[in-house]
Amino acid sequence: MKDFNLKTILHYVNYCFHPLLMTSFAVFILFNSGYYLSHLNPDIQKVIYSIFFISTCVIPLLFIPILYYFGIISSFLNPIKSDKIIILFTTLIIYSLSYYFMTRISMPPILINVILSAVILNVISLLIYFFKSFSLYTLGWGAMLGYIVFLAGIKALTVLNIGILVIFFTGLIGTIRLYLNRNKPKEVYLGYLIGFIVFYISNLVLS
Repeated sequence: MKDFNLKTILHYVNYCFHPLLMTSFAVFILFNSGYYLSHLNPDIQKVIYSIFFISTCVIPLLFIPILYYFGIISSFLNPIKSDKIIILFTTLIIYSLSYYFMTRISMPPILINVILSAVILNVISLLIYFFKSFSLYTLGWGAMLGYIVFLAGIKALTVLNIGILVIFFTGLIGTIRLYLNRNKPKEVYLGYLIGFIVFYISNLVLS
């Protein structure tokens, strides 16, 4: 009974750190890094948060049950590999459209780099996933860790406190994925590696 309760709790915690939330988390990190955007009017920050959250999380999530309804994927709670490839491809299209939209509304360049880096990460992840499975959850948190290193090392921003939290949650989500038997150790580590390298290098090149 205790094990059942623990697994139920961990399932909910797992969903709270869904990879589609990562770009919104990146914006949060940036707004709390001491960068000039940290001093924007709170109302403007809320608008930016809303744009990122709706376009990179809400809309892609809404498409998943639609894909299931039309029989394009077999499950949206426990998708198999082919389902995940379709979801990745759908997310790539939505993120690409989000990038185009954000360039039209004069979004600050560093935030444009965040969404474009997410597009690049989706492209590379999709190509790799055809040949090798990995955890999409640890992919997202590896990307967040890469972003922390980018902001601290290249932008010389103060992100120590947030960095510690990111490291903690990065380890936590990997542990949860293994405990729930949702991924194998190699898939967890590969997700971390791809996310970190691609998101770090993308932001580095784009900056």
